[in-house]
Parts: sequence; C-alpha cells; structure tokens
Amino acid sequence: MLRKSMLALLPMALFSCSSLAMATDPQCCDCTSEFFYPSHDTLPGVRMECHSGKIWPPYEARPTGCPEPIVHRFHTAHYWPDPYRWNDRSAVRAHMESARSSGWMTATTLYEQHFDPNTNELNESGRMHIRWIMLHVPANRRATWVQAGETAQVSQARLASVQVAANRVFGNDCPAVMLRVCEPYGASAQEVDLVRRAYLSSWPVPRLPIKASGTAQNLGGKSLDAGEGGP
Repeated sequence: MLRKSMLALLPMALFSCSSLAMATDPQCCDCTSEFFYPSHDTLPGVRMECHSGKIWPPYEARPTGCPEPIVHRFHTAHYWPDPYRWNDRSAVRAHMESARSSGWMTATTLYEQHFDPNTNELNESGRMHIRWIMLHVPANRRATWVQAGETAQVSQARLASVQVAANRVFGNDCPAVMLRVCEPYGASAQEVDLVRRAYLSSWPVPRLPIKASGTAQNLGGKSLDAGEGGP
C-alpha cells in the first residue's frame, strides 16, 4: 500500500522539483521562487533567442525574458488562446470606438454652409442643426464642433453665434463648443437639391399597366382579352 502511494506521489514531486529548478535558474532574469505571483506572469509562447548577436527569429515578434515554468505552460495549454484573444478583442473594440467617435464628431460639427458668409451668424440650417444636437444627440456625444474660419475673427464670431444658439436651446449649462480644423463632407445644397428633384421626377407611376391589345370577347359569360387567348 505504501509503495502504491509513493508511486502516485512521484509525478507530483517531479513536477514541483522541475518548476522550482526553472524558477531558480541563475540565467533567468528576475526569477525567484515566487514565480506563482502575477508579477512573474508573462505572455505564453517560445521566447526569442539571441544567435550570433542577432535576435531570432527576425520575422516574428515573440516574448522575451524568462522561460515559462511548467505550471505556466500547463495554464497556457489549458486556456489557449488566452490571453491573445483578449488582446485581439481590445484592438478591434478600440478601432470601432475610434470610428464611432469620428462619426459622431462629423455629425455634431457645424460647417461653413451653416453660417451666413457676410455676418458669420448661424443661418436657418445651422439653427436647425444645433437644435438637433442639443435635443436628440446622446449626452456623451453632445459636444459641438465648429469649423474654423480663415481668420481668428471669423472663428470667434462663429463660436459666439453657436454658443448663443446653444444656450437658447439647452440653457446656460450646455455642452462645450469647440473649434475644429476640418473640411465639410458631401456636396453643396444646390447639388443635393438637384439630385433629389431628379430622383422624385423619375418615380414610376403607382398604377399597374393595362394591356390595350386585342378586343374583349365574351366566352361563357366571362370577358377575356383577345391577346390572352381562349381555351
């Protein structure tokens, strides 16, 4: 019975000894017996090596530093592809958030066409846009941007006009109004209006077409078109 117990404990003893030996390897940087702590946890995988003064392999980025202890390699094999999966997800989510923020910035920007070219005051289109921003845009995206003018005086006049309009709609505690160096997207209002009118004029008639070929015949009490044929 004792012999069987010793044989059962032998793999665990070898596992512990090999882990401790790797943890106390003098060639390993900053490795101590406390390799179980998260401060000693590194990315899994084969470490990069230095061969003839060059890092190898040169074509692929790999972890550097101490080799993984056996317990860490077991954890890596059990939970693969973590932690790389979370890094990939974070990169994708960061890219999507950047695109989402850029889209909202474009939507909440007042461009040159929203201002009167002579007075730099908001025109009717600009007042409607600032009202949409203050009332319908989500609170965390409600920052208002103003396209910077050719001179500082033009930019300040636009900012003042937008600030007054925002306070009139939202109150004195309205979100910040900031300058932005950018160019408007899309086409002019005249071009958009022409495209819209051409689209509306090209609508088909909302009626089913009626065939006028042939003459009606009365067969068996039913009126059939001559073009359709009979029995």
